[in-house]
Amino acid sequence: MGCSCSNKEKLLIILLELITIDMKNLFLGIACVLLAGCVNSSKQETVTSCCNDKSSMEVVLNLHRKVKPEYVSAYKEAFAKCKANTIQEVGCVDYGVYQSPEDSTEFLICEVWENENALAKHGETAHLKQLLEETKDMFDGASNKKIYVCAEAQK
Repeated sequence: MGCSCSNKEKLLIILLELITIDMKNLFLGIACVLLAGCVNSSKQETVTSCCNDKSSMEVVLNLHRKVKPEYVSAYKEAFAKCKANTIQEVGCVDYGVYQSPEDSTEFLICEVWENENALAKHGETAHLKQLLEETKDMFDGASNKKIYVCAEAQK
């Protein structure tokens, strides 16, 4: 009989351990859901904050350029010099140049600015004027420039 009592105790201990493990997993799952909710809500605030005030909404400028083949390296070097100064400007969120993998002479300049005022000030900087002067004869055809704003602002 002493043996069966010991087995009951062992069974009870095993059941308690299983319940404890399940409770830990339950609490861990709840914590993950709560944390995910916090991350998603702050992400949502960030996404919509670019549109809350039209005078301070982000502006994206995309500029497609076709560079003459003999100037591809020189163009990339000139852009890199300008970028080093541009990314330090107040209001610059992102400033990059992308080259087509299919045609090495096709480039996309993508600029993101905190607002229209920051973009306008960038247009007056010495380093941008220097880039424009250095590269004015490097292009093959006209450029395609488009400006975008937060889609929510267009409602």
